[in-house]
Amino acid sequence: MQVDTTAAFETMKMHYRERYAFARKWKKEGGKVVGYHYTSVPEEVIAAAGLLPVMVTGDPSISTEEGDKYMEDYFCPFVRSVHNLYVTGRYDFLDLAIFTQTNDSIKRGYYYVWTEKQLGLCTGIPPITAFDSLHTRKYIASQYVCGRVAALKKQMEQLSGKEITEEKLKKTIEVYNENRSLLKKVADLRRADPPRITGVEALQIIGAGFFIPKEEHNRLLKAFLAGADTLPARDGVRIYVSGTIIDNLQLYELIESCGAVVVSEDVCTGNRYSDNLVDTSIDAVDALAERYHFKAHEGRMFPMWELVDYVKSTAQACDADGAIFNYLRWDDSHGWNYPSQRDALAAIGIPSTAFEMQDYTISGQEQLRTRIEAFLEMIRGGK
Repeated sequence: MQVDTTAAFETMKMHYRERYAFARKWKKEGGKVVGYHYTSVPEEVIAAAGLLPVMVTGDPSISTEEGDKYMEDYFCPFVRSVHNLYVTGRYDFLDLAIFTQTNDSIKRGYYYVWTEKQLGLCTGIPPITAFDSLHTRKYIASQYVCGRVAALKKQMEQLSGKEITEEKLKKTIEVYNENRSLLKKVADLRRADPPRITGVEALQIIGAGFFIPKEEHNRLLKAFLAGADTLPARDGVRIYVSGTIIDNLQLYELIESCGAVVVSEDVCTGNRYSDNLVDTSIDAVDALAERYHFKAHEGRMFPMWELVDYVKSTAQACDADGAIFNYLRWDDSHGWNYPSQRDALAAIGIPSTAFEMQDYTISGQEQLRTRIEAFLEMIRGGK
């Protein structure tokens, strides 16, 4: 890597590692910070109001003991981790936290956090709200989502004390579209033969943008991409990953330590985040509703065949040698989709394996390593 490329990458790594340092500084300097869950909330609306949107994540290095006093153990362990961080005051700097209906666990998590705040059980919980989006592609559902985006716009105007004009919202959309376009170039580096960046590096490059303004992320991406031709070639079995949200490096570090390179994935914090630009030729609220409702398919959406086709086409596009499906314990919607995805990939010659009922913190690394190594050896033997 040349100097500017290296410096840009190291800065993005820092933002990914120290993910709320920028937000806390922003807050200290008088700005307001809005947290959001997963990637179904239109960040553009938050940013257009002059607020800083940041993704709310878990932390696999911290025990959920305190939060587990209030939450049953059959919740998805990622949601339990997030809930624990609310209970212990990690997100006390947020001016608002927006929950989504991405899955049943996070939806129920909202009610738990709301109740704990109302009862005064935990003092560090910020104000919370919910952004509701439906699970079908039908026209009436898209009209409902459009109404939710308009309501979110009003809510952000009230929080910021600033009007979100059509011009301001469209300018913000342009910044976000540029971000998605730049991230697609990063994805191209992963799909290259040989790959020029690893999956671990990609997660940090993409993920940095969840914690800093998109204008700053765009600047860093441009600096990184300017030296893309100097990036070293990466060698290893080309692996595609799908399943539960990935907001840390554990799984990719383990896979790539076994002699593989993760060249793409079907998770909202990976390549899927940059799919689908917002249409700038129509009303901004309508365009955002259209993009967020009809964006790349998620496991929660109906019909399932759209997700199967998406996984098949994206795995094929990155020339994957094999696919790993990783499902956290009690995250049932993703596991329900697996048999159809497995069969579709097998039909085009891409073998797959599934790691089911996994914990958020990978504790049995050697056992999982053995499974990964056996899968990679099977792929090598079949070439």
